[in-house]
Amino acid sequence: MRNYFSFVGRNAGFLFYGFLLALLSSFGQTYFIALFGAEIRDDYDLSHGELGLIFSLATLASAACLIWVGRKMDDVDLRLYSFFVVIALAAACALLAGGRGVVLLFVAFFGLRLCGQGLMGHTSQTAMARYFDEGRGKALSIANLGHAAGQAFLPSLVVVMIAYSGWRGAWVWYAIVLLAVMVPAVLFLLRGHEARHDALMARLEKVGSLKTATDSEASKARQQWTLREVLHHPTFYMVMANVIAPGMLMTGLMFHQIHMIESKSWDVTWFAACFAAFAIMSVVTGIISGPLIDRYSARRLITWYLVPMVFGIAALAVSAHPLAVLVWFILSGVTSGLHRSVVSAFWAEAYGVLHLGAIRSLVSGVSVFGTAVSPVLFGQMIDAGITIEIIAAICVIWMMAAIPMTWFGLRYLPNS
Repeated sequence: MRNYFSFVGRNAGFLFYGFLLALLSSFGQTYFIALFGAEIRDDYDLSHGELGLIFSLATLASAACLIWVGRKMDDVDLRLYSFFVVIALAAACALLAGGRGVVLLFVAFFGLRLCGQGLMGHTSQTAMARYFDEGRGKALSIANLGHAAGQAFLPSLVVVMIAYSGWRGAWVWYAIVLLAVMVPAVLFLLRGHEARHDALMARLEKVGSLKTATDSEASKARQQWTLREVLHHPTFYMVMANVIAPGMLMTGLMFHQIHMIESKSWDVTWFAACFAAFAIMSVVTGIISGPLIDRYSARRLITWYLVPMVFGIAALAVSAHPLAVLVWFILSGVTSGLHRSVVSAFWAEAYGVLHLGAIRSLVSGVSVFGTAVSPVLFGQMIDAGITIEIIAAICVIWMMAAIPMTWFGLRYLPNS
């Protein structure tokens, strides 16, 4: 624990930068935008389905653009890149506040999803994974607390702001705070970044100079993989089924939570109370994940971090007892807490950090696409008469297949 606090003390500014960007990603998260759903539907005279369609299309469009915009992080100074991401998010907030018509609503949703959910989290995670070698796991786990902080505190703030300023007024204030407070804060926290970047490049150059023609395996292990090379490597595809599972499957199940509650005759209040257990376990495990990664490596952890969620969702498949909800949320919270830090650290460990922006932007785009598709897919299955128990069983089968697939995929990496 002393090493943990010492690490934070030495790198407080940059760690808080990662935390702040993760917190700001809340503006583009589904749970945050959904808090304004009723007001937006009334203002635009939209049905639930029409608003959901606009939101889903904007999410899919943002996922496609994220793959291209996210990779620019490899070529642009982090200070300039962060500046433009925050500015663009502020513009999306302002557009949602003042826009009229479904076209501008779509554009506003697109900006929030791309710059908020997509680029804020992507920039935070990539920066932590790239610029920390020793202590990478701790850095990622600390930055990820920004997501938990947003989920814990922002919903209450939204309710108050809507009551006092109206829903459009609330988004005006978000834009103002981003421009007047967050832009200067981000630039201040990145002061001295040039020295940090030069140190990284010197370290990579030193590692590159150690390559020898006679030791091809060691040479490849030290390689800074390009996105093209990653896409031609089997490990990437064998691990991706593992990586997209938590977000995609949990989003699909949670989107249809009311149907689940009704079909299993659960109490809504109990269900909501159990969700607090998910949040607590996610935070606790997220903090623990940092030292675990630094000690055992993300390569070892990525194979097994799905196991708790396997048992959690299995409880939904086999039981209608109210305690099944608690089991599901507790065990899924463990996997959720491990997910972001383990996955982000894995790409850096497996493929290097020089082209990490391009690699992570592709991964993030695919993951966002999965979260957009699963509610529709699960909804079609429910409409076809497939029970929530069978859907949960299919989720379990997916993850049980992904675990050994990941294990075999890692065999193709050098020094695995």
